Amino acid sequence: MAKCYIHVSIANVLQHQHQSMTTAYDMLKSLKEMFGEQNGAAKQTAMKALLTTKIIEGTSVREHVLKMMSLLNELEILGAVIDKESQVEMVLQTLPNSFQQFRLNYNRNKMDLSLAKLLNELQAVESIIKQ
Repeated sequence: MAKCYIHVSIANVLQHQHQSMTTAYDMLKSLKEMFGEQNGAAKQTAMKALLTTKIIEGTSVREHVLKMMSLLNELEILGAVIDKESQVEMVLQTLPNSFQQFRLNYNRNKMDLSLAKLLNELQAVESIIKQ
């Protein structure tokens, strides 16, 4: 049954190549050999994007944090393991100087935030800063 599911979910060219394989395990092993290296390159690309992303002063913090969350999600899908606390720290490090007071409060109060809560807090701070 697993072999049938794999077979219908891959491209026609790959179906033809894997038609003679007797087990789902053999098919998965072959596919991993074919595409495993691409996973590593994709992970490197996503990690580089994550580490080099900085928000430009004056742009929307919401859009920026959503972009960071997307990159973190992509890395997770590719097999990277980054704990939630480190994810929040990575986002905080990309913020401009106008969020310095928020970072100080976060560290001083040892706040425990998810990325979603962080987004809400940063949007509130952004609205105060704009006033």
